[in-house]
Amino acid sequence: MRLPQVPSDNKYRILIAENDDDLAQLVAQNLQKAGFATFIANDGAQALQDFTSIAPHLLLCDILMPCLTGHELVARVRAQSGIPILMMTNDNNDEAQIRGLKDGADDYLAKPFNPRVLTARVIANLRRVYHYHRAIVAHAPATPAPVSPAIAASIEQAQSALPKGFLRCGECPYIGPSWKFNALDKEKRPVIQCPSCGNRSITFSIG
Repeated sequence: MRLPQVPSDNKYRILIAENDDDLAQLVAQNLQKAGFATFIANDGAQALQDFTSIAPHLLLCDILMPCLTGHELVARVRAQSGIPILMMTNDNNDEAQIRGLKDGADDYLAKPFNPRVLTARVIANLRRVYHYHRAIVAHAPATPAPVSPAIAASIEQAQSALPKGFLRCGECPYIGPSWKFNALDKEKRPVIQCPSCGNRSITFSIG
């Protein structure tokens, strides 16, 4: 099954199919802070149309939606694409989860959920399908500036003990509190960006 091309700017596209607009906006905002491009569809039919036009890298899908249910949407998307699909639903019984997975979903998250957990699941599925961390490395400078062994050791030590709520740049040694990474792109949308070198390949502590 086909997959969309890995974006050159590492900004993966996430389609959110959710008829609760408040929840959809909350999910979108959290994913945007993690550096993803998000698109919202408030019913299943619109989500199927957006899937064709946007070519998302991952689908987040509610089950109870107008026009086309989540189960129907997942089955149609899975018939033509291998993108990761995460189902979000209030129905947390075993049979509902089994049906969702049989339809073609890769993961299942019961409402209410912690948005940070959802973001972590999105990252895990992108890593599994697109080798997400390898993509970050691929966009790093081909010839990084050399550093002394002492500096390299201190960087390695800092990276292995990333404090809670801190972010680390994926291209330069910068580490700092999450608020310092808040920025706006050219369209004035919130993004996570290194304040030192400007890149968006970020490692963070979920906590």
